[in-house]
Amino acid sequence: MSTTSSSQTLAQRVLPRIHRVLLYAFAAVFVFAFGFPIYWMMVSSITPLEQVISYPPSFVPLEMTFENYERLLSDTSFAQWMFNSLVVSFGNIALSITVSILAGYGLTRFHLPYKKHLAYIFLFAYMFAPVMLGVPYFMIFHQYGLLNTYPGIILAHSSVTIPFTIWLMWQFFQTVPIELEESAWIYGAPRWKSMLEVAIPSAAPGIVAAAIFAFGISWSDYTFALILISDPSMQMMTVGIANFTTGAEIFWDLIMASITLLVIPPLLIIFFLNKYILKGFSVSGM
Repeated sequence: MSTTSSSQTLAQRVLPRIHRVLLYAFAAVFVFAFGFPIYWMMVSSITPLEQVISYPPSFVPLEMTFENYERLLSDTSFAQWMFNSLVVSFGNIALSITVSILAGYGLTRFHLPYKKHLAYIFLFAYMFAPVMLGVPYFMIFHQYGLLNTYPGIILAHSSVTIPFTIWLMWQFFQTVPIELEESAWIYGAPRWKSMLEVAIPSAAPGIVAAAIFAFGISWSDYTFALILISDPSMQMMTVGIANFTTGAEIFWDLIMASITLLVIPPLLIIFFLNKYILKGFSVSGM
């Protein structure tokens, strides 16, 4: 009896430790698999080209230089590409958040027929890939003079972003108790004021999550930027970086430096605002 009890006690002590070791080992492999390409990209961006293309590669840079970044910012139009990407990204955020707040609040607070089905239709519209919309948008935008313009590319991005952000804000406004607004109405506040001062602040995590999503759509877009923009001065970073690959040569030093600058903002956003992203997807049930 005592032997059986001792075996059970030993198993209870050993099994959690084995489980913990396996969990840490899996986490380490996972971090290495996903973190090494980022490490290699950043290291290569500060490594002379001769070392970047050398074989066998050196995983620790023998020499560090910021010449790649100097060439990128002085000899190319990367600064203009980044400016264009920022303008489009923040334009998409402003338009998508405004529309999704109004639509999400309306779907939640007003008695509309089949509003739940309407919300699902919005989510279904998000399933259309940009590559399916690129050619129709090109024809429409060409007719109305929206090619090679900020409003045109912002509208294209918003058409992909808004369906999901409406769904997201609809889910978040459902978590805001109607009693909070009713208290404001009792004191004479109109609906628009209760929405601005009560509902929207209470749904702030959802707004942040929607803004992050909108930023990601615009910042990483390649399809719309390639199809709807042909003016070199209006190019976005994703398309501009592709120009560093030609039929005769691949400028690895410029590619690594530019991709590093492209990746850093999303990484910082995810690092500092990841709780809003997780909350947004958990509330939306996605």
